[in-house]
Amino acid sequence: MQWHDQESPLSFFQAGLRLMAKCPLCQARYQPSSVKVIAEREDAYLVHVLCAKCRSAVVALVFANLFGVSSVGVLTDLGSDEILKAQERTIEADD
Repeated sequence: MQWHDQESPLSFFQAGLRLMAKCPLCQARYQPSSVKVIAEREDAYLVHVLCAKCRSAVVALVFANLFGVSSVGVLTDLGSDEILKAQERTIEADD
């Protein structure tokens, strides 16, 4: 992909974070220090962002495709250290 050759991985990551600059619940701007990278692959980062104002959290996948940088996020009550642990857990009917 051409865009990857033109941007460093850090600028790609920063562009993705600009997409989710505000908390979806209280609209407060996220602090850069509240972003934690949980996992990364070639053109994607899994991040956990904690809102300093309302203490809600978002887990988002920030990725690149042919159209640019995109992100998909979901509100969560999990801490950043619990995200990968949750991936390994089997969900039962009574969960």
